[in-house]
Amino acid sequence: MTLRARLILALLVVALVPTLVFTAFTLDQLNRAIDRWYRPGVERALGSALEVTKAAVTRLEATAAMGANDWARTWDSLPAGPRPDQVRASLRAAGLDFIQIYRRSGERWMRVEQIVPQGVIVAQGAELGDEIAGALESDRIIRSARGALGGVALTGRGEAVVAGFWVPPDFFSQTESVGRGMTYYRQLAVTVDVQRRVLGLVVAGVCLGLVALAVVLATGLAREMSRPISELSGAIERVAAGDLSTRVTPRGAFELRSLGASFNAMTGRLESAREALQQAEREAAWRDVARKLAHEFKNILTPMQLSLQLLECQVEAVPEAERAEAEKSLEALMREVEGLKHLSEQFSQYARLPEPRFERLDLAEVVRAAAGFVPGANLRLSPSGEGPLVRGDRLLLSRAIHNLLLNACEASPPDRPVEVCTSVAGREARVEILDRGPGLPEALRQRLFEPYVSTKKRGSGLGLSLVRDIARQHGGQATLEDRPDGGARARFSLPLAAGERATLTSGSGAGA
Repeated sequence: MTLRARLILALLVVALVPTLVFTAFTLDQLNRAIDRWYRPGVERALGSALEVTKAAVTRLEATAAMGANDWARTWDSLPAGPRPDQVRASLRAAGLDFIQIYRRSGERWMRVEQIVPQGVIVAQGAELGDEIAGALESDRIIRSARGALGGVALTGRGEAVVAGFWVPPDFFSQTESVGRGMTYYRQLAVTVDVQRRVLGLVVAGVCLGLVALAVVLATGLAREMSRPISELSGAIERVAAGDLSTRVTPRGAFELRSLGASFNAMTGRLESAREALQQAEREAAWRDVARKLAHEFKNILTPMQLSLQLLECQVEAVPEAERAEAEKSLEALMREVEGLKHLSEQFSQYARLPEPRFERLDLAEVVRAAAGFVPGANLRLSPSGEGPLVRGDRLLLSRAIHNLLLNACEASPPDRPVEVCTSVAGREARVEILDRGPGLPEALRQRLFEPYVSTKKRGSGLGLSLVRDIARQHGGQATLEDRPDGGARARFSLPLAAGERATLTSGSGAGA
């Protein structure tokens, strides 16, 4: 399984497991709550309460209607004036709360009398005259929101007798609410089943949505996390195949960016190390060639030089007419042999430089000594006094600076001086040689310090290579660059000797 697949699976598990557990717990608690709230016993209790309520109301209505009819038949026979106590007592025995007598006055019924059982004190009681007409036209029962339930009956004299009970003002609305509650509870039984299915579908939809969202987010996160690693893996394969120029773009989390930066730094060091190794291998090959050439030159030049010396001793035996020509030819041959001998020495020196013998040296003095071995050169030295102190081999440093001076003098026109400046920059002592020649050739600018590379028709191409090697032996470096206003600048840098202060700055900007 790939890293990306594992990351997606891990993120899905982390995202979905808590969601599924929470959903299952919520559904379980919801079902338990519904089951506790909706039970068959509740429905039976509500049904019983409804039946009891209906029976009680019906009984009250029947009692009130019967009492009204009875009192209407006997009302005409009762004496006028204050009602005897037996009337109140009989009212109490009948279980009624009140009897009200109404007489018609126009379109309205006006109460003329109210009788209550003994021991009951009622200030006035509810006025039911507005409801008598309606009751007479229907079932002769008054269900008043003012707190009364009574029956209505007419006397022989046209009066209306209302007999009944006092009830709470919301008695009838409460009775109706019991019926509505029963109806609602029965409807709820159907609704609960439907809602459970709907809720299950909703929860399933939400879970599927969460799964889809989790997949999208997990895929995106896994891609962002695995992409840098995949790129790094591919880059490592290319490096393993030999492409040390491979680089990656650091991205992702801080750790991944650090890993990418470390990889780039590693490949950069490997590339530099490979280039250095290749350069060392090339130099080793060149030195081996130089050693073999020097050996062959010596094997050839030694007998040649001996032969020429013998001929030089015998030149007196040549006829006088031909003697001058013979001497001239011998002199030319000796010059060429000396040139070849010098070339052989350069090959030998390049093949193996002697180990430097370090001593404390005045760099300006070394430069003046090297300039003395360039006869007829147009040189301008600065400063003329003491220069910075360095540790080095006088002979090797003089040879390196001599080579740079020769190159500069050969490149500059005879009428233009070569400027030689000794200066200090930081913890470095510098010798800068500035000429007014044509500058550095573009094609050879990056290869000037390689062996056998030369801009001159004659020469071994080892002079600058020797300069670079001597600088490295002394912990310094040699560089060549074009000057902005024409010509070239050769710079030979060495570390200052211990204890030497960076105070000498004379000539540091000459000829720039």
